[in-house]
Amino acid sequence: MIQTLKKDMAEVLSTAWPMMLSTGLFSITLFVDRMLLYRYSEGSAAAAMAAGTLFWAITCLPSGVCGYTNAFVSQYLAAKRPERAMQVVWQGLLLGLAVVPLLIVCGLLSHSFFLWSGHLPSMALAESQYFCWLVPGACASVVASALVGLYQGSGRTRVLVISDVIATVINFALDLALIFGMWGFPEMGTGGAALASSISLIFKLLVLIFYALPDFRTAMVRHRDPSTGKLKIEHAHGELIQPGTQSGSISGTRGTVFDWSLMRRLIHFGWPAGMSVVAEAWSFTAIMMIVGKLGERPAAATTLALGVNLLAFIPLVGLGIAVGVLVGKYLVLEDRDRAKRMVRSGLLIGVTYSLFFVVFYGGFPDVAMDLYSLDVAPERFAEMRPILRPLLYFIAGYCIFDAFQTVFVGALKGAGDTYFVLLGHLFAGSVTVIGGITISRVWKWDGLYYWWGVITFWVILLAVIFLLRYLQGGWQEKRVIEPIVID
Repeated sequence: MIQTLKKDMAEVLSTAWPMMLSTGLFSITLFVDRMLLYRYSEGSAAAAMAAGTLFWAITCLPSGVCGYTNAFVSQYLAAKRPERAMQVVWQGLLLGLAVVPLLIVCGLLSHSFFLWSGHLPSMALAESQYFCWLVPGACASVVASALVGLYQGSGRTRVLVISDVIATVINFALDLALIFGMWGFPEMGTGGAALASSISLIFKLLVLIFYALPDFRTAMVRHRDPSTGKLKIEHAHGELIQPGTQSGSISGTRGTVFDWSLMRRLIHFGWPAGMSVVAEAWSFTAIMMIVGKLGERPAAATTLALGVNLLAFIPLVGLGIAVGVLVGKYLVLEDRDRAKRMVRSGLLIGVTYSLFFVVFYGGFPDVAMDLYSLDVAPERFAEMRPILRPLLYFIAGYCIFDAFQTVFVGALKGAGDTYFVLLGHLFAGSVTVIGGITISRVWKWDGLYYWWGVITFWVILLAVIFLLRYLQGGWQEKRVIEPIVID
């Protein structure tokens, strides 16, 4: 029993740690953005919170659909069909490119949206500037999500770490240069932070393309052999193909051709996966827009607290993706017991990781706040501390539940149970937002801490919903690839 658990934990960790590190680097990027913007001005930090939330809400659907290539790649490789894995990646790339014009239109309309949301004209202008400069990065991010799915599904997750390290370093250097006007660059403030993010995301896309060039040449996805750590291409016909070589009818450029049946399958399973994130994002956006109306200081405090929260939450997203990849793999191999063991190991890792932040944020909130107060005038941050401290207690209270819901959602998505994930997010988001607004109007509760209490309830509700679905077991019958491929 203990030996089996150790083996399972090692398998999950070997897949998960690069994804957790990769997503963790992204959370550091967001944290640095908000920390530096707060040092620039509280108004800039508040503007970045609202515009960044809208950016997430708009890009999460196309990124979720294009990024769902990870489940397909994992299952196709388990069925030893590397050419089908490469074809689905192409469909994700084509879909991402098709979304680019829509993102540009959203940027052009962003100023009107923020004014319509009731924000002050000066705040709306700063928010729209931040959002517009993020649009190029949004386009790169959506297209890159299809390639991210390739690396996640094939177990080549170290490429993601390399690309995110490069993006993080570029973003930090450009943040200093463009926010504050250092080293001869123009001082752009809020817009400079967004431009720095966009440039770093474009560089990330270029790195991902570079490492995928051999896959494009052979039209087949290479995967990493867990026993040797080497890359290989293994086909259902029993043929082991050396990476970088051609092999008859199953190679060439056939995978680059638009495949409507496979595109339709990707959209069929991918849009609920993406829409579930949209439902979560728009519920969160609705709450953040309400918080934005409470004033600049509550909005700035929320921005700082969410920046701290990202350090705890985003690496869990990487863990959830890793669990989903392994679950999909073992379901195709008809090893349901091992698929469930992957989920249990993921939960143990997630809870252990989150416990650190429970202790850190709950027991040492001042240390966490000191991350923001470095090089900031003490009298300026002193007014923010009493507002920010209770928000860290809220985060400490719900981060364990975040670990549960993230791992369960990852398992359900990896299996292909994306429609239930969507319904679960729609139900939880509707109950939370509508219930929160109703209680606010009836009992006149409309303060900052009330809405953070609503957020806490929302996270707990999500954990309960997806726990019940996991225990019900319907996800074990799901597959995303064609049954004929499995047979």
